[in-house]
Amino acid sequence: MPAPSGHRVPQRYRYDWALFEDWCSAADLTALPAEPETLAHFLHENPATPHTQLCRVSAINYFHDRAGVAAPGRITAIRTQLNTRRAARLTQLRGTAEQVLRHIPTVGWPHGLFGRRDGALLVFTVYAGLSFDAVSRLRRSDIEVDAAAGELFIGGVHQVRVESSSDRSVCPVQVFEQWAQILDFTDRHPSTRLLARHLSLNEDGADSDGSELVRPGSRRDGPLFTPIDRWGYLPLIPESLSAAAIAHLVRARLNGTAPQHVLPPKSQTRLERDLRADTGTRDGSVSSPTLAVVELEGEYYTRGIAARQHTHERMRTVDDLLDDVETKADQLLERTLEILERYS
Repeated sequence: MPAPSGHRVPQRYRYDWALFEDWCSAADLTALPAEPETLAHFLHENPATPHTQLCRVSAINYFHDRAGVAAPGRITAIRTQLNTRRAARLTQLRGTAEQVLRHIPTVGWPHGLFGRRDGALLVFTVYAGLSFDAVSRLRRSDIEVDAAAGELFIGGVHQVRVESSSDRSVCPVQVFEQWAQILDFTDRHPSTRLLARHLSLNEDGADSDGSELVRPGSRRDGPLFTPIDRWGYLPLIPESLSAAAIAHLVRARLNGTAPQHVLPPKSQTRLERDLRADTGTRDGSVSSPTLAVVELEGEYYTRGIAARQHTHERMRTVDDLLDDVETKADQLLERTLEILERYS
Protein backbone atom coordinates (compact mmCIF):
# COMPACT_ATOMS: atom_id res chain seq x y z
CA MET A 1 0.00 0.00 0.00
CA PRO A 2 1.59 3.32 -1.00
CA ALA A 3 1.84 6.24 1.35
CA PRO A 4 -1.26 8.47 1.30
CA SER A 5 -1.03 11.48 -0.96
CA GLY A 6 -3.02 14.66 -1.35
CA HIS A 7 -1.89 16.24 1.88
CA ARG A 8 1.22 17.98 3.09
CA VAL A 9 3.49 15.71 5.11
CA PRO A 10 5.17 17.43 8.09
CA GLN A 11 8.86 17.97 7.46
CA ARG A 12 9.86 16.24 10.69
CA TYR A 13 8.31 12.95 9.51
CA ARG A 14 9.72 12.76 5.98
CA TYR A 15 13.25 11.55 6.73
CA ASP A 16 12.19 8.95 9.33
CA TRP A 17 9.51 7.56 7.04
CA ALA A 18 11.92 7.40 4.09
CA LEU A 19 14.41 5.54 6.28
CA PHE A 20 11.73 3.05 7.33
CA GLU A 21 10.57 2.54 3.73
CA ASP A 22 14.14 1.91 2.53
CA TRP A 23 14.79 -0.54 5.35
CA CYS A 24 11.57 -2.47 4.64
CA SER A 25 12.41 -2.57 0.93
CA ALA A 26 15.88 -3.99 1.68
CA ALA A 27 14.42 -6.53 4.11
CA ASP A 28 11.61 -7.44 1.70
CA LEU A 29 8.96 -6.41 4.22
CA THR A 30 5.80 -4.30 3.87
CA ALA A 31 6.13 -0.75 5.13
CA LEU A 32 2.43 0.17 4.94
CA PRO A 33 0.70 -1.45 6.67
CA ALA A 34 3.56 -2.67 8.84
CA GLU A 35 3.31 -5.41 11.41
CA PRO A 36 4.42 -4.68 15.00
CA GLU A 37 7.19 -7.28 14.57
CA THR A 38 8.48 -5.34 11.55
CA LEU A 39 8.69 -2.13 13.56
CA ALA A 40 10.40 -3.95 16.43
CA HIS A 41 13.05 -5.38 14.06
CA PHE A 42 13.55 -1.95 12.49
CA LEU A 43 14.20 -0.32 15.86
CA HIS A 44 16.51 -3.14 16.89
CA GLU A 45 18.63 -2.99 13.72
CA ASN A 46 18.75 0.82 13.68
CA PRO A 47 19.84 1.79 17.21
CA ALA A 48 19.58 5.42 18.27
CA THR A 49 18.82 7.55 21.28
CA PRO A 50 15.39 7.09 22.92
CA HIS A 51 14.26 10.50 21.60
CA THR A 52 15.22 9.60 18.04
CA GLN A 53 13.44 6.26 18.27
CA LEU A 54 10.31 7.98 19.54
CA CYS A 55 10.42 10.36 16.58
CA ARG A 56 10.71 7.41 14.19
CA VAL A 57 7.75 5.64 15.75
CA SER A 58 5.69 8.85 15.65
CA ALA A 59 6.42 9.21 11.93
CA ILE A 60 5.46 5.60 11.20
CA ASN A 61 2.28 5.96 13.23
CA TYR A 62 1.43 9.20 11.38
CA PHE A 63 1.53 7.57 7.95
CA HIS A 64 -0.50 4.60 9.18
CA ASP A 65 -3.14 6.90 10.66
CA ARG A 66 -3.40 8.85 7.41
CA ALA A 67 -3.84 5.59 5.50
CA GLY A 68 -6.59 4.44 7.88
CA VAL A 69 -4.76 1.33 9.12
CA ALA A 70 -3.63 0.23 12.56
CA ALA A 71 -0.46 1.96 13.73
CA PRO A 72 2.15 -0.59 14.87
CA GLY A 73 3.81 1.88 17.23
CA ARG A 74 0.84 1.85 19.59
CA ILE A 75 1.44 -1.73 20.64
CA THR A 76 2.14 -1.88 24.37
CA ALA A 77 5.30 -3.95 23.91
CA ILE A 78 6.90 -1.28 21.73
CA ARG A 79 5.73 1.64 23.85
CA THR A 80 7.21 -0.01 26.94
CA GLN A 81 10.59 -0.44 25.26
CA LEU A 82 10.69 3.21 24.23
CA ASN A 83 9.65 4.59 27.62
CA THR A 84 12.94 4.11 29.44
CA ARG A 85 11.81 5.89 32.61
CA ARG A 86 8.80 3.67 32.99
CA ALA A 87 10.88 0.58 32.25
CA ALA A 88 13.39 1.55 34.96
CA ARG A 89 10.58 2.19 37.43
CA LEU A 90 9.00 -1.19 36.70
CA THR A 91 12.36 -2.90 37.18
CA GLN A 92 12.60 -1.41 40.66
CA LEU A 93 9.04 -2.39 41.48
CA ARG A 94 9.66 -6.00 40.51
CA GLY A 95 11.92 -6.44 43.51
CA THR A 96 9.12 -5.27 45.79
CA ALA A 97 6.57 -7.36 43.90
CA GLU A 98 8.67 -10.50 44.38
CA GLN A 99 8.68 -10.01 48.14
CA VAL A 100 4.91 -9.50 48.08
CA LEU A 101 4.33 -12.64 45.99
CA ARG A 102 6.41 -14.72 48.40
CA HIS A 103 4.04 -13.92 51.25
CA ILE A 104 0.73 -13.37 49.48
CA PRO A 105 -1.85 -16.03 50.49
CA THR A 106 -3.09 -18.41 47.80
CA VAL A 107 -5.04 -20.87 49.98
CA GLY A 108 -7.66 -20.35 52.67
CA TRP A 109 -10.94 -18.48 52.61
CA PRO A 110 -11.42 -15.75 51.61
CA HIS A 111 -7.85 -14.40 51.81
CA GLY A 112 -6.65 -17.02 49.33
CA LEU A 113 -9.14 -15.76 46.74
CA PHE A 114 -8.07 -12.13 47.16
CA GLY A 115 -4.42 -13.15 47.22
CA ARG A 116 -4.65 -14.97 43.88
CA ARG A 117 -6.44 -12.07 42.22
CA ASP A 118 -4.07 -9.43 43.59
CA GLY A 119 -1.06 -11.55 42.65
CA ALA A 120 -2.30 -11.74 39.06
CA LEU A 121 -2.81 -7.96 39.09
CA LEU A 122 0.85 -7.53 40.04
CA VAL A 123 1.85 -9.75 37.13
CA PHE A 124 0.01 -7.64 34.55
CA THR A 125 0.91 -4.23 35.99
CA VAL A 126 4.48 -4.74 37.22
CA TYR A 127 5.85 -7.61 35.14
CA ALA A 128 3.94 -7.00 31.90
CA GLY A 129 4.00 -3.22 32.27
CA LEU A 130 0.35 -2.64 31.37
CA SER A 131 -1.44 0.46 32.59
CA PHE A 132 -4.30 0.18 35.07
CA ASP A 133 -6.80 1.11 32.37
CA ALA A 134 -5.39 -1.53 30.00
CA VAL A 135 -5.64 -4.22 32.70
CA SER A 136 -9.24 -3.20 33.37
CA ARG A 137 -10.09 -3.83 29.70
CA LEU A 138 -8.37 -7.22 29.47
CA ARG A 139 -10.50 -10.18 28.41
CA ARG A 140 -9.89 -13.77 29.32
CA SER A 141 -9.43 -14.59 25.62
CA ASP A 142 -6.52 -12.12 25.41
CA ILE A 143 -4.28 -14.32 27.55
CA GLU A 144 -2.42 -17.43 26.46
CA VAL A 145 0.03 -19.60 28.35
CA ASP A 146 2.77 -21.17 26.24
CA ALA A 147 3.71 -24.19 28.32
CA ALA A 148 6.50 -25.21 25.95
CA ALA A 149 8.23 -21.83 26.00
CA GLY A 150 7.24 -21.11 29.60
CA GLU A 151 5.76 -17.73 28.69
CA LEU A 152 2.64 -15.73 29.34
CA PHE A 153 1.43 -14.01 26.17
CA ILE A 154 -0.91 -11.02 26.22
CA GLY A 155 -2.42 -10.53 22.77
CA GLY A 156 -4.63 -7.88 21.25
CA VAL A 157 -3.09 -4.41 21.17
CA HIS A 158 -0.40 -5.40 23.68
CA GLN A 159 1.65 -8.26 22.20
CA VAL A 160 3.55 -8.62 25.47
CA ARG A 161 5.39 -11.75 26.58
CA VAL A 162 6.19 -12.40 30.23
CA GLU A 163 8.85 -15.01 30.91
CA SER A 164 8.56 -17.58 33.67
CA SER A 165 10.87 -17.98 36.63
CA SER A 166 12.48 -21.06 38.16
CA ASP A 167 11.18 -19.93 41.57
CA ARG A 168 7.55 -21.04 41.54
CA SER A 169 6.61 -18.75 44.42
CA VAL A 170 7.38 -15.64 42.33
CA CYS A 171 6.93 -17.08 38.82
CA PRO A 172 4.55 -14.75 36.90
CA VAL A 173 3.19 -17.64 34.83
CA GLN A 174 2.50 -19.71 37.94
CA VAL A 175 0.85 -16.74 39.68
CA PHE A 176 -1.47 -16.19 36.72
CA GLU A 177 -2.33 -19.88 36.52
CA GLN A 178 -3.47 -19.78 40.14
CA TRP A 179 -5.97 -17.06 39.23
CA ALA A 180 -6.90 -18.95 36.05
CA GLN A 181 -7.77 -21.93 38.27
CA ILE A 182 -10.29 -19.74 40.09
CA LEU A 183 -11.87 -18.63 36.81
CA ASP A 184 -12.06 -22.21 35.59
CA PHE A 185 -13.48 -23.46 38.89
CA THR A 186 -16.23 -20.83 38.94
CA ASP A 187 -17.15 -21.79 35.36
CA ARG A 188 -17.56 -25.41 36.40
CA HIS A 189 -19.02 -24.82 39.87
CA PRO A 190 -20.74 -21.42 40.23
CA SER A 191 -20.97 -21.75 44.00
CA THR A 192 -19.14 -19.60 46.53
CA ARG A 193 -19.38 -22.34 49.14
CA LEU A 194 -17.68 -24.87 46.85
CA LEU A 195 -15.02 -22.30 46.00
CA ALA A 196 -14.40 -21.74 49.72
CA ARG A 197 -13.87 -25.46 50.23
CA HIS A 198 -11.60 -25.65 47.19
CA LEU A 199 -9.35 -22.89 48.53
CA SER A 200 -9.22 -24.51 51.94
CA LEU A 201 -7.22 -27.45 50.56
CA ASN A 202 -3.52 -28.03 51.09
CA GLU A 203 -0.68 -26.11 49.51
CA ASP A 204 -0.26 -28.14 46.31
CA GLY A 205 -3.92 -27.65 45.36
CA ALA A 206 -4.84 -31.32 45.71
CA ASP A 207 -7.48 -32.45 48.13
CA SER A 208 -6.44 -34.81 50.88
CA ASP A 209 -8.66 -37.50 49.37
CA GLY A 210 -6.60 -37.48 46.14
CA SER A 211 -8.90 -35.52 43.85
CA GLU A 212 -7.24 -33.92 40.84
CA LEU A 213 -6.34 -30.27 40.60
CA VAL A 214 -8.53 -28.05 38.47
CA ARG A 215 -6.33 -27.13 35.53
CA PRO A 216 -5.98 -23.50 34.40
CA GLY A 217 -7.86 -22.33 31.34
CA SER A 218 -11.22 -20.66 31.11
CA ARG A 219 -14.22 -22.16 29.34
CA ARG A 220 -15.94 -18.81 28.81
CA ASP A 221 -14.80 -15.38 27.72
CA GLY A 222 -15.33 -12.31 29.85
CA PRO A 223 -13.44 -9.76 31.94
CA LEU A 224 -10.19 -11.11 33.30
CA PHE A 225 -10.64 -9.31 36.62
CA THR A 226 -13.96 -8.71 38.36
CA PRO A 227 -14.90 -7.13 41.69
CA ILE A 228 -15.09 -9.37 44.77
CA ASP A 229 -17.09 -8.35 47.82
CA ARG A 230 -15.88 -8.86 51.38
CA TRP A 231 -17.58 -12.25 51.64
CA GLY A 232 -15.81 -13.58 48.55
CA TYR A 233 -18.77 -13.40 46.16
CA LEU A 234 -18.06 -12.68 42.51
CA PRO A 235 -20.71 -10.82 40.46
CA LEU A 236 -23.39 -13.02 38.89
CA ILE A 237 -22.98 -11.12 35.61
CA PRO A 238 -19.21 -10.57 35.17
CA GLU A 239 -18.19 -6.94 35.06
CA SER A 240 -14.72 -5.48 34.70
CA LEU A 241 -12.80 -4.27 37.71
CA SER A 242 -12.33 -0.52 37.30
CA ALA A 243 -8.93 1.04 36.68
CA ALA A 244 -9.22 3.05 39.91
CA ALA A 245 -9.88 -0.13 41.91
CA ILE A 246 -6.93 -1.88 40.26
CA ALA A 247 -4.64 1.03 41.08
CA HIS A 248 -5.78 0.97 44.71
CA LEU A 249 -5.29 -2.80 45.05
CA VAL A 250 -1.83 -2.83 43.44
CA ARG A 251 -0.55 0.10 45.49
CA ALA A 252 -1.92 -1.41 48.69
CA ARG A 253 -0.06 -4.67 48.01
CA LEU A 254 3.19 -2.93 47.15
CA ASN A 255 2.96 -0.63 50.17
CA GLY A 256 2.06 -3.43 52.56
CA THR A 257 -1.29 -1.86 53.47
CA ALA A 258 -3.58 -4.48 51.89
CA PRO A 259 -6.38 -5.68 54.20
CA GLN A 260 -6.28 -9.15 55.71
CA HIS A 261 -9.70 -10.05 54.27
CA VAL A 262 -11.12 -11.70 57.37
CA LEU A 263 -14.75 -12.76 57.17
CA PRO A 264 -17.33 -10.90 59.26
CA PRO A 265 -18.35 -12.82 62.41
CA LYS A 266 -21.74 -14.05 61.10
CA SER A 267 -20.44 -15.37 57.79
CA GLN A 268 -17.33 -16.71 59.45
CA THR A 269 -19.36 -18.90 61.78
CA ARG A 270 -21.39 -20.35 58.91
CA LEU A 271 -18.49 -21.10 56.58
CA GLU A 272 -16.12 -22.32 59.27
CA ARG A 273 -18.77 -24.78 60.49
CA ASP A 274 -18.83 -26.47 57.08
CA LEU A 275 -15.07 -26.41 56.69
CA ARG A 276 -14.59 -27.73 60.22
CA ALA A 277 -17.01 -30.56 59.50
CA ASP A 278 -15.07 -31.50 56.35
CA THR A 279 -11.77 -31.41 58.25
CA GLY A 280 -13.16 -33.50 61.09
CA THR A 281 -14.41 -36.14 58.66
CA ARG A 282 -11.00 -36.45 57.00
CA ASP A 283 -9.05 -36.57 60.26
CA GLY A 284 -11.46 -38.97 61.91
CA SER A 285 -12.15 -36.57 64.74
CA VAL A 286 -15.31 -34.58 65.26
CA SER A 287 -15.04 -31.20 66.91
CA SER A 288 -17.79 -30.11 69.23
CA PRO A 289 -19.92 -27.30 67.79
CA THR A 290 -19.80 -23.88 69.39
CA LEU A 291 -23.23 -22.63 70.43
CA ALA A 292 -23.74 -18.88 70.25
CA VAL A 293 -25.72 -17.35 73.14
CA VAL A 294 -28.31 -14.87 71.88
CA GLU A 295 -30.01 -12.53 74.35
CA LEU A 296 -33.47 -11.30 73.29
CA GLU A 297 -35.35 -8.28 74.57
CA GLY A 298 -38.24 -8.78 76.96
CA GLU A 299 -40.89 -7.57 74.48
CA TYR A 300 -39.40 -9.49 71.51
CA TYR A 301 -42.09 -12.17 71.26
CA THR A 302 -44.92 -9.80 72.20
CA ARG A 303 -44.10 -7.44 69.33
CA GLY A 304 -43.76 -10.37 66.93
CA ILE A 305 -47.16 -11.82 67.83
CA ALA A 306 -48.84 -8.41 67.55
CA ALA A 307 -47.31 -7.83 64.10
CA ARG A 308 -48.49 -11.19 62.82
CA GLN A 309 -52.00 -10.68 64.22
CA HIS A 310 -52.23 -7.29 62.51
CA THR A 311 -51.10 -8.80 59.21
CA HIS A 312 -53.65 -11.61 59.54
CA GLU A 313 -56.48 -9.12 60.00
CA ARG A 314 -55.37 -7.05 57.00
CA MET A 315 -55.09 -10.14 54.76
CA ARG A 316 -58.44 -11.65 55.81
CA THR A 317 -60.37 -10.12 52.89
CA VAL A 318 -57.80 -11.05 50.22
CA ASP A 319 -59.64 -14.25 49.19
CA ASP A 320 -62.89 -12.33 48.64
CA LEU A 321 -61.11 -9.70 46.56
CA LEU A 322 -59.46 -12.34 44.37
CA ASP A 323 -62.81 -14.10 43.84
CA ASP A 324 -64.38 -10.79 42.80
CA VAL A 325 -61.54 -10.12 40.31
CA GLU A 326 -61.90 -13.60 38.84
CA THR A 327 -65.69 -13.13 38.41
CA LYS A 328 -65.23 -9.82 36.62
CA ALA A 329 -62.56 -11.34 34.35
CA ASP A 330 -65.00 -14.11 33.34
CA GLN A 331 -67.69 -11.54 32.57
CA LEU A 332 -65.31 -9.53 30.39
CA LEU A 333 -64.28 -12.67 28.54
CA GLU A 334 -67.91 -13.58 27.81
CA ARG A 335 -68.64 -10.06 26.49
CA THR A 336 -65.55 -10.21 24.27
CA LEU A 337 -66.63 -13.54 22.80
CA GLU A 338 -70.15 -12.16 22.11
CA ILE A 339 -68.70 -9.16 20.27
CA LEU A 340 -66.43 -11.39 18.17
CA GLU A 341 -69.34 -13.69 17.21
CA ARG A 342 -71.54 -10.73 16.33
CA TYR A 343 -69.09 -9.14 13.89
CA SER A 344 -67.49 -12.28 12.50
